[in-house]
Amino acid sequence: MPKAKATYVCTECGHTALQWAGKCPACGEWNTLQEQIAVEEKKFSRNTGDGDVTLTRISDVTAPKNERIDLGSTELNRVLGGGAVEGSLVLIGGEPGIGKSTLLLQSAAHVAASAKVYYFSGEESAHQIKMRAVRLKVSGRELFLAGETNIDRIVRKVIAEKPAMIVVDSLQTLYTEDSNSIPGSIAQIKNAAAMLLKLAKEAGITVFIIGHITKEGTLAGPKILEHTVDCVLYFEGDTEGQYRIIRSVKNRFGSVDEIGVFEMRETGLADVEDPSGIFARDRNREIGSGTVFAPVIEGSRVFCVEEQALVNTSVFGYPRRLAMGFDQNRLLMLCAILEKRASVALANQDVHVNIAQGLRVRETASDLSVAMAIVSSLTNVAISRDTGFIGELGLSGEIRSVRFVGRRVREMKKFGIHRILVPAGNADEATAEGLSVIPVNTVREAIEKALT
Repeated sequence: MPKAKATYVCTECGHTALQWAGKCPACGEWNTLQEQIAVEEKKFSRNTGDGDVTLTRISDVTAPKNERIDLGSTELNRVLGGGAVEGSLVLIGGEPGIGKSTLLLQSAAHVAASAKVYYFSGEESAHQIKMRAVRLKVSGRELFLAGETNIDRIVRKVIAEKPAMIVVDSLQTLYTEDSNSIPGSIAQIKNAAAMLLKLAKEAGITVFIIGHITKEGTLAGPKILEHTVDCVLYFEGDTEGQYRIIRSVKNRFGSVDEIGVFEMRETGLADVEDPSGIFARDRNREIGSGTVFAPVIEGSRVFCVEEQALVNTSVFGYPRRLAMGFDQNRLLMLCAILEKRASVALANQDVHVNIAQGLRVRETASDLSVAMAIVSSLTNVAISRDTGFIGELGLSGEIRSVRFVGRRVREMKKFGIHRILVPAGNADEATAEGLSVIPVNTVREAIEKALT
């Protein structure tokens, strides 16, 4: 019989050590080594094997039709590529209190109106889940609840009764009796994920898992967890705020980088059909310097966001560069480009950039708009609310072409923007009736045309 032995695995970098230490010798993080009970495997031998491998010509394989399950949420269905695929394993991560359990309870109740759904919770009792369901005003005729954390019992129950969908809240509370590690350890997470994946594929049952995240914002557990599941969704937003965003970072049945927007209400999470209306909802107010509007593409959606900048003289020897909803390193690069290529004096200025309503802008097409907001705040000259910007900045100060300019321009026109500065390379695509399209080649040229 193989001999069991204890090893210690770092939850941050995956380094394996033979004994526990307060500090990981590989990545230097403290208190990240967790015990994992491993079983020594037999040595590999070329002569060992239980049988031959069966191969099938790809033309002889019949591809099954993956049916989609309507989850009752237009936004969640969009992020998943049109609904949840039967037999898929979906992992949803996010900060505590962001709304993961609420969203999945709403979706489970919708599916349970016509099919059997099991909701297993290791963090709440059935009575607590019922209290939330009453608050959310949801009830599914075929929705069954259980406060269970033993993955072996969960799998046996699901195989015996074959519901259409199950929800597990959360992965870090599950354990199997085959492992001596505590729930939430790397060994338990890997075993539970592997068992749920096998259950989903062999029984054709859709499985949703809620996962915890670390202080760095990544899913807790080994990185192999994200490779195991079919879809990885992240819930983003301020737990004190009104709006939430769910983002797809992996999807075997649809596109990635798709987002869904929700509004947290007393009765739960509601779909937001027009993101432009919330991310720049105060566009009709009197705006001052440092505020611009720009189109952002997330997956298949285009919407306008409000980008704000505040520049003031630094009282310290080293000026601060702070960004909320925008990449910090990219802000440093934009400040350097403005100083070197456009002679904008920022060496003794603090620069603060904020994306309204808690959205995170990741694409480079917002470079020009953020740069214009910084210059507007520095010069204290307000940019007209009917002026928009599209473009990526290069290190030599040139404005580079970006993708999907036609879609961006149409959204800006619908938003009420009539004057748009675009890269000269995209001028032919940025045509729309009633719009004044201004092609620009450099950031210096853009500043001159935007502030006049």
